[in-house]
Amino acid sequence: MARPRLLIIAACIGLLAASVVRGQPAAAFTPVPLSGTPAHRGEAVRAWMSARLGTFGLEDGVDELRLEREEPLKAGGARVLVRQLWHGVPVAGADARAIVTADGLLTSLIAGFERDHDAPLVPRIAPANAIERAAAAAGLGSAAAPGAATLVVERRADGDHLEWEVSQHRSDGEPLKTRIDAVSGEVLDADAGISHAVGRVYPTDPRQPLEERELLRLLPGPPLRANGYGIDDVLASPVVPVPPDDYRLNPGDTGFDQVNLYWHVDHYFHDFLAPLGYPGPPDSLVVRLHFELEPEVARTAGNFVTFGRPIAGFTRETSLCHDVVYHELGHTVLYGFGVEPGGPRGEASALHEALADYFAAAFTGDPVIGEWLYLAFPNGVTRLDQPVPPWDYGHYDQVAFGGGGASSPWGNGMILSSALWDLRQRLGSTCDSLVLESLAYLPTVPTWAQFANALFFADRDHHGAANWRAIGEVLRRRGIRGAVTASISGPTQLTPGQAAEYRALNCCGGTPGLYHWRARGRCRGVPCGPWRDLGDGDTVSTSFLGDSELQLNVESAFGDTASALVFVSVVTPSLVFDGPARVAKGATGTWSLRAVAAVPYGLFVSRQWLVPGKADSLLEPAMSYTFAATNPFRLTARLTDREGRTAIAQIDVSTFTDHAPKDADVFLQLSQFVDAGRRAEVHVMQKEATALRMGVYDIRGRQRLLLANGSVSSGERIYRWDTNTLEPGIYFLRATTSSDHSATLRFVVIR
Repeated sequence: MARPRLLIIAACIGLLAASVVRGQPAAAFTPVPLSGTPAHRGEAVRAWMSARLGTFGLEDGVDELRLEREEPLKAGGARVLVRQLWHGVPVAGADARAIVTADGLLTSLIAGFERDHDAPLVPRIAPANAIERAAAAAGLGSAAAPGAATLVVERRADGDHLEWEVSQHRSDGEPLKTRIDAVSGEVLDADAGISHAVGRVYPTDPRQPLEERELLRLLPGPPLRANGYGIDDVLASPVVPVPPDDYRLNPGDTGFDQVNLYWHVDHYFHDFLAPLGYPGPPDSLVVRLHFELEPEVARTAGNFVTFGRPIAGFTRETSLCHDVVYHELGHTVLYGFGVEPGGPRGEASALHEALADYFAAAFTGDPVIGEWLYLAFPNGVTRLDQPVPPWDYGHYDQVAFGGGGASSPWGNGMILSSALWDLRQRLGSTCDSLVLESLAYLPTVPTWAQFANALFFADRDHHGAANWRAIGEVLRRRGIRGAVTASISGPTQLTPGQAAEYRALNCCGGTPGLYHWRARGRCRGVPCGPWRDLGDGDTVSTSFLGDSELQLNVESAFGDTASALVFVSVVTPSLVFDGPARVAKGATGTWSLRAVAAVPYGLFVSRQWLVPGKADSLLEPAMSYTFAATNPFRLTARLTDREGRTAIAQIDVSTFTDHAPKDADVFLQLSQFVDAGRRAEVHVMQKEATALRMGVYDIRGRQRLLLANGSVSSGERIYRWDTNTLEPGIYFLRATTSSDHSATLRFVVIR
């Protein structure tokens, strides 16, 4: 039994649960700022995701992420592809695509990762052997056919496999991919990754009269080609213009089919897709006709589009059926965005067929595809105007029409294409834009849920989120749903009454929808008191007086719900005194307060002299006090926050009198060394005027500071200096006079 594919569409941590929501749709989206320079946006995305492997269901030390590709977008942004590796081996179809703005904001991320793989780690089949087996399976006719083999892990219906993905080319240059089991050598997929089309109808097929049209964007000389695509005819030589440089040919003339096909290729890209913002294929297309494909009708693989010959009793000339031409070109659009067939239940294959059908029908205005082409199916081989039910997701693998049997990509694709046709009846040509724009948000092998989310992203980023409700209603009617997630961003530790802002993160797959917030208190670790509503929207500002839990409830446009819960710890007031507890009598010291409390709060500080006859005094509220310690004293501070809670700090300070040792040189005396907040002072008593040199030395005898060096008068003086330049440790303060008298003080620097 195959484990389900993990669809993670969130890079935001939250607890999910079902809930009912009310309120208004989200009006804004909160991007995620990434670190790094614009030149390394792709690596910044990979690093950001790698730091959150657990969020994506991946295991550190087993799974890792690799930057696969970074493509520039308009306005300086980038589209980034990140690949999943399992024990260093790429996972087939498991990747994520992200959109990053020019200023480094992650605005969209859709991930299709897989977890808990159970495949062999060491191949038994050598890569050269795998290439030979792939060549034999494809009928290439040579055991030494060139090719490249890449090791991958793939999840299939019967479990996980370690596979060789073999890339080769047919004799005509068309790319070919084959999957070989790297342990057993079994051919798992021959012709993997190729999308086969069956056809659609177009109103200006050969049943209509010939018309003269301009062949625009032609490059000089044969064959017929433009920047981005060219025509290749296997039966006839490249057509050349008939003087005076035109291509006025009739059906049956050599080269007529080339001219007809070129015009429709150009017509599709420039008259349909270009106005929607499509810049053209990323790689030049090779559009071929009159190939031997029987029993296939047409085939598209990457940037190769191939049309077959007529098949007696089955199809007419494929390249003359305009909606089939548009269908095949639709596949190239998906390939150009990096979207490939395959995936769980073949959803990505059905997506390929559905979108190719939709683009053809949207361009022609006709939901029936292949009506003229197929002799055996007068109603077309696929069509987009199927009823609900059974053309809904609940009947996936159970519907068939024309040449597409039950469980085929064409039959299943009609479920999705019919939903998009329904949406087009609501939105008109805006739907064409949404479908095209959504491709930028898809992973390599997408599911339909990811495609549904991508439609919402396109609507949000390009249409001001004006159509999200219609998208949800139409897709929901066909049983197609996106993924809804609820996740909260905001502080989880506050002081009592401190205002904080919390945001609903729909950054990574959550669809637009309704957001509602509520909170309740927690007493001794368990919930206490009823829920209280905080409001609707994707942000909320609130404060808490005690420990609380904050809940976000989200309802998607599909009617699905999710919720996230965070626990907010509210810190009780605290107050601490910092400063020396013992100073020389008469020396100046500094005592500071550190307070943690809600604002506003009240502060009361008093000083009590610990000798008889001296009265207490109330000090002005401040966070720092500096005065001379003429006698022992006690500082007491009391803080009261606006909730009536209190915190008390107290420090007792004693004083001492410095007396020189009996054997000390009374000519020079150092005393009353004080270190208050890294500001130090020393009292120097010198009996007679003389030259004085005084410095600070470490325990290795190295001089670290020079405090005095010159003539001084007799008497007492104070030298003040800063200990910031000294590392924590033991030091000596040493003074010498020109009359060979000296004195030393030992002190310790503590940070």
